Amino acid sequence: MKNLINISSIGMLLVLTSFSWAQKAKKEIEIPINIGIGPAFFWIPGVVDRELHTGAQLNLYAVLTPKILQENQNKIPKQYKKYVNLENEMHISPIWMTLIPEYLVISPGEDNSIYGAFWPIIGVSMDFVKTERIELKAVLTPTISYLYAFEDKEPDSQHIVGAGLFLRLANTIRFSDNFLTTLAYGHDFAVVLNERLLHSITKDHFFHAGVLSLVFHFRFGVMQKI
Repeated sequence: MKNLINISSIGMLLVLTSFSWAQKAKKEIEIPINIGIGPAFFWIPGVVDRELHTGAQLNLYAVLTPKILQENQNKIPKQYKKYVNLENEMHISPIWMTLIPEYLVISPGEDNSIYGAFWPIIGVSMDFVKTERIELKAVLTPTISYLYAFEDKEPDSQHIVGAGLFLRLANTIRFSDNFLTTLAYGHDFAVVLNERLLHSITKDHFFHAGVLSLVFHFRFGVMQKI
C-alpha cells in the first residue's frame, strides 16, 4: 500500500506541469479524456423526514497514464517529482472545473425534496489492491457541500452549507483502455457554515451524509502539445 496525492479534482498539477513543459521543446502526444457519469444514492439523515435520496456522480478529467509520465518524466519539475508516482495514472483538470461538483443530489418529492452538491477538493489516497484490471483504494478529501431542503410542514425552505471531510472506498474495474467502471461508497462529515438551518441540524451544528455510486467511465484520446 502506498499513500498518493490525489489531485483529480483540481488543476494544480496541470498548472505546474504546463509551466514546466512550456520551457522545453514541445511535442504532440495523445492524452485520454475521461467522461464519467453514473447514478448515486444518498443517505442524508436529519434534514427532512425522508433519509434516502437520488442523484448522480460526475468524473471529468484528463488522464496522464503511466506511459505518458514515464516517457516525459524529464519535463516534470525536479521539486515535484517526489509527488509523482510513475506507476499510477494521474487525473488533471483545468482550474475552472473545480466549480463543477462531483456529486449531485436530485431528489424531488411530494412532501419534501432535497437538491444539492458536493465538491471534494484535494485528498490523499491509499491503494489496497492494484492490478492491471482492478484497483481498490480509500480516499480522504476535504469537501464543500450545499443542500437545498424543502418540507411541506416547514414554513421556509432551508439552505445548508457545509465544510468537512469525505472518506470514500472505491473499486475500479478496467474492461479496456476506453471503458472502466467504479463502484464506491463515501461518507461526508461536515460542519455547518451558515445560520439558516433546520432544527435538527442547529442542535449539533454538523451533519453527515453517505453516498453509494456506480460510475461508467468513457475515455477518448485528444492530441495535445506538451
